[in-house]
Amino acid sequence: MKWSAIITTYNSEQVISRALGSLFALSPKEKPSKVIVVDNASTDGTIPIIETCNFPVHIIKNQTNLGLSKANNIGASCIKEGSIFFLNPDVEILPGAITALYEFQVKHPKAALIGPAMIDENQKRQSTARTWPDPLTIACRRTLLGKTSWGKTRALNHLEQFNSTTLAVQPHWLVGAAMWLTPAGRKTTGLMSEKYFLYFEDVEWCWRAWLSGLEVWFEPKAEIQHVCQRQSTSGGTTLNYHLKSMLRFLLTHPKVLFNKGPGGFK
Repeated sequence: MKWSAIITTYNSEQVISRALGSLFALSPKEKPSKVIVVDNASTDGTIPIIETCNFPVHIIKNQTNLGLSKANNIGASCIKEGSIFFLNPDVEILPGAITALYEFQVKHPKAALIGPAMIDENQKRQSTARTWPDPLTIACRRTLLGKTSWGKTRALNHLEQFNSTTLAVQPHWLVGAAMWLTPAGRKTTGLMSEKYFLYFEDVEWCWRAWLSGLEVWFEPKAEIQHVCQRQSTSGGTTLNYHLKSMLRFLLTHPKVLFNKGPGGFK
């Protein structure tokens, strides 16, 4: 199995050592060919921790916070062949996950992006395979509309329609905390759009994968732990980035305004 891991960090000192430790604790069969950490100008102890971890990690130190997509793409430019697993610094790879992803890739040559199941510290599965986020669905998740019976049902369908399965399925999109890019996906779909500084880069990537004629898959046999402590930025700016990225996505892909989109199934 030839694959590499890319982790983008920003003030990730509380989680990065566990993420790296999980990668290098894998069996020889599953270990990555390369591990690249792209740091977006962290001001905490992230870099010193990585530099003293005694793992063979290639570190790229950006002078400013370039955003998640651009940092991930910088890391990808150092990898010439094989699959790439893009990971948040708050994940831990569990034994067997890489084998499941790689074997799935081999059996599904049209797969561009594959997402594993993610569990929290209490072994509860998180929602990481979802339907397209049309405006009504977003409203059901972010406003008082979600308190109504109808709103709760719509939000639940968005979050769990694909995620609750025990079999591999084709969701509309995958949450970007852990996304496996196949060689076919890189060649045909390409990398993340750098128009998105933070948020919705994963949604847009999956949209393009479907439009390119390839497939997006959720493979629950591959399981990783996600402690959900994303630190790509800080303060109230996260909301601004989320709203800006959401607006860009909705305007760029107007079909989603009418609850329509490529790929997956309803």
